[in-house]
Amino acid sequence: MRTTVPTSSLAVAVGTLLVTTTSAAVAQERGGQRVRVDTLEGGRIVVSNPDSPQAGPQGVPTLVEVLRIGSLDDTCDAFGRIMSLAVDGDGRIYVADSQSSEIRVFSPEGECVRTFGRSGEGPGEFSLLAGIAWQPPGFLWTIDSIAERLTVFDSLGTVLATHPMRLGPAAAHPWPMWVDGGGSLHVWIPGFDSFVKYGTGPGLDSLESAPEPERMPTREAFTEQAAVGGSRISVQRGIPYLPSILWTMNPSGNMWQANSSAFAIHETTYGGDTLRTVRLDREAPRLEGRERDSIADAIGITARRLPERKRALEDIRTGPDGWVWIETEQGATWAWEVFDERGYYVGRVASPVPIEKKPFPVFGTDRVTGVTLDELDVPYVVQLRIVRGG
Repeated sequence: MRTTVPTSSLAVAVGTLLVTTTSAAVAQERGGQRVRVDTLEGGRIVVSNPDSPQAGPQGVPTLVEVLRIGSLDDTCDAFGRIMSLAVDGDGRIYVADSQSSEIRVFSPEGECVRTFGRSGEGPGEFSLLAGIAWQPPGFLWTIDSIAERLTVFDSLGTVLATHPMRLGPAAAHPWPMWVDGGGSLHVWIPGFDSFVKYGTGPGLDSLESAPEPERMPTREAFTEQAAVGGSRISVQRGIPYLPSILWTMNPSGNMWQANSSAFAIHETTYGGDTLRTVRLDREAPRLEGRERDSIADAIGITARRLPERKRALEDIRTGPDGWVWIETEQGATWAWEVFDERGYYVGRVASPVPIEKKPFPVFGTDRVTGVTLDELDVPYVVQLRIVRGG
């Protein structure tokens, strides 16, 4: 959970871009059933999708559960708190368990191969294991949010390098960290309100950086009482469904950004250029009636303080094939709205099991790896095969 929320001017710029793009394109596309692609002055491409799948005769892809890892026994697959996931080129699954300060490695068939890491301050040890990312050809990057350092392992768990980092007062669990299609590592550095792109290998060679696209500025908040240990404290929280800025990296090494209040995502470079906008002709659902009153009563505010609409988007994920998987509902994910590498709307792809938003699910070309909870909230790592033939 983020502990501080700074605001950058880039967030306001994304919000402005979204509004102008949406208002210009919706009027031209309403009632149409074909994707419209426009190239604007300056080169930005705008892909405007009707709210109907463009999957073609093969139909919308489906997801089928093919692997489940987890148990209640005191064994390698009995998880405590799964913080982060990674999958290497051979299909091995890496599970970062922050409760045990361990990384557990499983074969593509789900057999426990090895574990490494432990609680501590020495090389290969963790104070708080906050995230992992796999970087070809053979590097597992880990981040410790308390010790403020990156540690690089090989697939056997051997420490290859340790890099102290000045992370600053903010934190995110799991930590935003990606590897693009060219093998570059992208890490969120809150102390500098930025993302930094590093080269391939156990060294830490900075290539470029970009300002962090943070949440839109707002003073709307409410105070609630929370139990901490044996006492209660006052905690300030944001009003539900207020717009925020979402972001993730894509395989090209660029960033997808969006304002959560409207269904449009923007591909931007580290230099700040917007290359592409992808839209879906769908409004955010209205927040009204009993649901609106129930939310207001639950948090102790008047209903008029709530926004008129829910969010159109909750989060953005990408796969190595350039497909974009968008979460639109709060809580565990039962389906994603999916766009292909061209920005064409493929359709709504349902999951056979609810997938937790955290740890972030990992999308491959033919697999989705994530965490699901059973009826007792016991975590399991699952893999879902992407069936693209309908």
